[in-house]
Amino acid sequence: MDRAEFEKLYDRTKESVHRYIMAKSFDLGDVDDIYQNTWLAVYLAVTDRQYPLPNEEAFVILIAKRQLGRYYSLASKLKKLISIDRAPEISGDIPDSIDVEDELIGRELMDEIGATVRKKSLTAQKIFCLYCSKGMKLDEIAELMGMKESTVKRHLYSLLAELRRLYERRDRS
Repeated sequence: MDRAEFEKLYDRTKESVHRYIMAKSFDLGDVDDIYQNTWLAVYLAVTDRQYPLPNEEAFVILIAKRQLGRYYSLASKLKKLISIDRAPEISGDIPDSIDVEDELIGRELMDEIGATVRKKSLTAQKIFCLYCSKGMKLDEIAELMGMKESTVKRHLYSLLAELRRLYERRDRS
């Protein structure tokens, strides 16, 4: 498989692979690392294969599943040795066209929303991310996560109600 074919494979399967990893990860902060590891492993696996693959999406998802297993096996070993603290990086560059006060208020609100979401169960966090950032429908999330749609709704609507209360309380201040 040449580079152009690999890029086409990536374009056709990237969203489903990212959704799968997000749904199956134990920590949403790990998703990007696992996603990157998956595509490196896919690239190494397809360089010697005949193209086209019989079922390319299933092939890539299988590699993602293996990468999840490897990642969490390694992560659990590392956590025993060291403490991992993930602090978000903040860019020091603020464009001149943005009102600094509005930007700070927006960041504070996003930090509060992020903190509220992180307090919820991992299942609720995944559902929220799949719904908001990936634009997935509730029935798609339910199928991907192996849950009933009503359970997905319960998690999402509970979290959205809490965020709405937080926003209303903050808006009144």
